[in-house]
Amino acid sequence: MRNRVEKIEKNCEFLDKRAYFTIDKNYEVKRKKMNMSIVVAAFLNNEEFEVTLEKEIDKKERQKRKKIERFSNLDLDKIRENLIKLVIKGECEFAKRYAKELALRNKELFIKTIFELSLMDNIEFRKPLLALAFERVIDSIGWNDSIGDLVISYFSKQRYDLYEYENARNVEKIDIMRTDKIEIESYRVVLNRFEYKNKGKYIDILNKSVKKDMENTELDRKILNEIVE
Repeated sequence: MRNRVEKIEKNCEFLDKRAYFTIDKNYEVKRKKMNMSIVVAAFLNNEEFEVTLEKEIDKKERQKRKKIERFSNLDLDKIRENLIKLVIKGECEFAKRYAKELALRNKELFIKTIFELSLMDNIEFRKPLLALAFERVIDSIGWNDSIGDLVISYFSKQRYDLYEYENARNVEKIDIMRTDKIEIESYRVVLNRFEYKNKGKYIDILNKSVKKDMENTELDRKILNEIVE
């Protein structure tokens, strides 16, 4: 794992996007896909990682990365509250600082917060999958600025689509059977990891997601075998 993380660090400037959500003069909305380097680094072998990293590097999107400072003078509740607000609002740079502070002070609370933020968004954006990969990196080597930078950047810049969340009912039971869709199964794994205040809403989102048209690649299927419980 450390080897792969070091390679991501070296290429960090080319693995993010300036924006994941854009709109053109004809009102056409475009969303760029999630970079899979961190996910493959966390779940697959070196060969798969090398191929994926090479594909995901985009020198046209180069962005300078800054050291992530900390907020050591705030209490945990305020740090968590600010992290949630900033990620949802898309304020990436400050969100990274709160993320680092929370992760270093209380890893479990940080993971639960990132997991819940991933459950709120459109399931097609794959944020639960990235959250699971991020957890595995942290469990293996601890907080890493480059990985944290890329994860929080994606969570913030891939602007939240909260329609399903805002309109979800409180449901007690997961109705859908196991599927072969990585978006659905990573969502299910994250949902089952903690007790969440709005768990009933997330169950409703999961139940409805089976109707969405999502196609897995061969890479997705390999990752799916590593994350299912």
